[in-house]
Amino acid sequence: MTTSIGVFRNVTLLAACGALLALAPSGARAITFGEPDCMDNAANVGCRHPNTVSLSGFRAPRAGEAVDGVGFGRCSGSLLAKDDKRVIILTAGHCVSFYIAGVADGTLIDVGVSFDAEIERDIPDISASSWSPRQYVLGAIPVLPEEYGPQGLNAWNLQFDYGVIVLPLFGGALVTHGGEIVDLTDIEPVTLPHPQFLRGIANVRDPAVFTPVGYGVGEAHNRPGEGGNKGGAVNDVSKLGVRWTTTGTAYITFMGRDQNLMMGSQNPARNYTGTCGGDSGGPIFYDDKGVELQVAITSSGDAICRGSAIMARTDTPAVQAFLGCVQDAPTVAEIGLCGCTGVDRQGECPKER
Repeated sequence: MTTSIGVFRNVTLLAACGALLALAPSGARAITFGEPDCMDNAANVGCRHPNTVSLSGFRAPRAGEAVDGVGFGRCSGSLLAKDDKRVIILTAGHCVSFYIAGVADGTLIDVGVSFDAEIERDIPDISASSWSPRQYVLGAIPVLPEEYGPQGLNAWNLQFDYGVIVLPLFGGALVTHGGEIVDLTDIEPVTLPHPQFLRGIANVRDPAVFTPVGYGVGEAHNRPGEGGNKGGAVNDVSKLGVRWTTTGTAYITFMGRDQNLMMGSQNPARNYTGTCGGDSGGPIFYDDKGVELQVAITSSGDAICRGSAIMARTDTPAVQAFLGCVQDAPTVAEIGLCGCTGVDRQGECPKER
């Protein structure tokens, strides 16, 4: 397996543990009351959001494990930009922070990105929620914005929760660890809104409704009273690693420092739906007169995924300045200068920068 350890600074295990705890409020669940993004996930047929990707960190195999890497620390993301030198993935800052810390301290040996609509679980004798790097393009470089600050280990208080994962292209192609070429010809990057776009459409009395997409690690498909799963978080192994979507997260209010976060309702009693763990970093879309805009990023929410969702806006000056810097950087190395590729014990960019 390839590695990308060389680009990171040394940090302690505490930073990696902190990032794991930041994921904890949504770490074992996924989009609730949703539906598969594709008509046939295994064959990627009829996909509505092929620009939504699966992210995973990979650890080294342990004694007795006949595999070349075990995936964990899963998140979702979206294709932000592509050219003949690199592919740029937009995701949540707490995912980026965790990957940076994990690679630096050895918890992870690599970070990967998969465009497949379904991730196969083909690792025997290991947790059913783990999978191999075969379907992932490895060697991803996480870059965190300097504004990001978890404000402790409570995911509800994450600030400026966005970042990017960069895949350098060698020979102009993306190739998975299993040797498959990833064809991005027909996969269009997401479209971001103009600055402060959400200020114009969010209205409490007539709530704007958003469409989240993500992979998650378990789904709730039937609303209370419909039979089967009664709602809330579940851990259905048969549906792990599948790209899911739902339309029904309703705007409540803006929140956070500089109002950079947005709270939404996904209360099934009000006929709303939403995100859960593993969906972190996935896109939140809004239909603007037939144009699908990624207006936010899944950040966090309540523990049972049936109340509220916290989303990081993509229309604020800070995020648009960071993403503009990332996309304008002439080289992969210079993308790292838009933020940082090393974190301190709190999982933030080192203050001496």
